[in-house]
Amino acid sequence: GEKMKLTFNFGVDARYYLPIYKNFIWATRFAADFSWGNRKVLYYLGGVDNWLGPKYNQTNAPSNQEIATANYAFQTLSENLRGYKQNVKHGNNVALINTELRLPVFATFINHPISSGLIRNFQITSFMDIGTAWNGKVGEINQKSGYISNTNGSVLVKIKNNPLGPFVGGYGFGARTKIAGYFLRVDAAWPMANGFFHGKPMWYFALGVDF
Repeated sequence: GEKMKLTFNFGVDARYYLPIYKNFIWATRFAADFSWGNRKVLYYLGGVDNWLGPKYNQTNAPSNQEIATANYAFQTLSENLRGYKQNVKHGNNVALINTELRLPVFATFINHPISSGLIRNFQITSFMDIGTAWNGKVGEINQKSGYISNTNGSVLVKIKNNPLGPFVGGYGFGARTKIAGYFLRVDAAWPMANGFFHGKPMWYFALGVDF
């Protein structure tokens, strides 16, 4: 008979917030998702949540052969990994660490109530994101994270490793505040590839208060 179609998924999202001074905090998050079975989830690593004007790495798009071989049936984004477009890496497993310093500038250093939401909620951040995504089993994290196919789809080329091995990382600075009831955020991020602050950063405009 027809083989039963099964999708299994396990995920974790753990956060820790360390107070530094009044409203100034150090926030850290670890997130991971693992998918197995014969109808797996394809995770695209990179970018930010609720990204306004998202960019996708088409060069690293999974080929039809990879999708069929890995039995991918569903797909979703895995964020935040700043410094890159969506799909810097992909696979049925993904792991990610975000850590950032969050300083609400006016709310921390002004001791009286602030009526303006824009000023009260304004904060600056400094962050670092490190993550990876890979195909196969959980223990195969050191393997390549995807394929790049040529025009006829017959040749598969390994992605060259970076200085972090199977991981990719980004770092930078950001600002957040609330305008017209929406929490707006802007980040400027550099990839951990060519030395610190080398080249132009990638800019992210997004909505939300999460990582």
